[in-house]
Amino acid sequence: MAQKSTNFVSAMDLNSMNDHSPWWARIMAILFGLMVLGSVVNIFYMEYFGFGGINHYSFGNEPTHPGNYPENGTDDEQLEFNNSLTEWDEYQSYQKMMEDLENANIKEITQIFSILTVIVGIPAIAFFWVQDKKMLHFGIALGVVKLTGDVITSYLSSAIIEDFMNNFPEGAQYSWLAKTSIFTSTFCGIVFIAVAIVLSNMYHSSRDIPESGFHLNVNLITTDEE
Repeated sequence: MAQKSTNFVSAMDLNSMNDHSPWWARIMAILFGLMVLGSVVNIFYMEYFGFGGINHYSFGNEPTHPGNYPENGTDDEQLEFNNSLTEWDEYQSYQKMMEDLENANIKEITQIFSILTVIVGIPAIAFFWVQDKKMLHFGIALGVVKLTGDVITSYLSSAIIEDFMNNFPEGAQYSWLAKTSIFTSTFCGIVFIAVAIVLSNMYHSSRDIPESGFHLNVNLITTDEE
């Protein structure tokens, strides 16, 4: 009686998934940590500096209206007036954009999703660091939170920023770029979720998932006896 075992699974079989270095997941946990830290900073930054943050007009250098056009002035005075008027118009357009962003409650929405990122991100860091089975659930949850928050804020702000850029001849031709943030946020969020799923599957094979009416756990190792 001879016994022959035929293994249809290669060296990269389901069991070998668990042999991956833990640092793949730990690197992801470190990235989660940076994301959570950035969210904490963002909460306080936006609270103190607003959606516009620290910008060109944050240092007491806001322009003033240049007054009436110097019809009897020299060429230099008239040129200086035109430059000052252009700067004033740009400042007014910027202030309107900031007002529109504030009225759209983007600051509050950003802070809410930053808080949710911290709440979901802390356990996600722990589970990815130790490669716990719950890493999949919290990785997806964190990705969904980031995806939803980024898409909502991008959608609300893109139209406002596009209107601001249309106020300037050199900016109008690139105003469509404002809407690309919606697609880039969506793409990055989907990639983020996909990476979390792949890393989870590296350490926990599909055979660990209970059988259901939608799938069966198939044993790919067969034994033939003669």
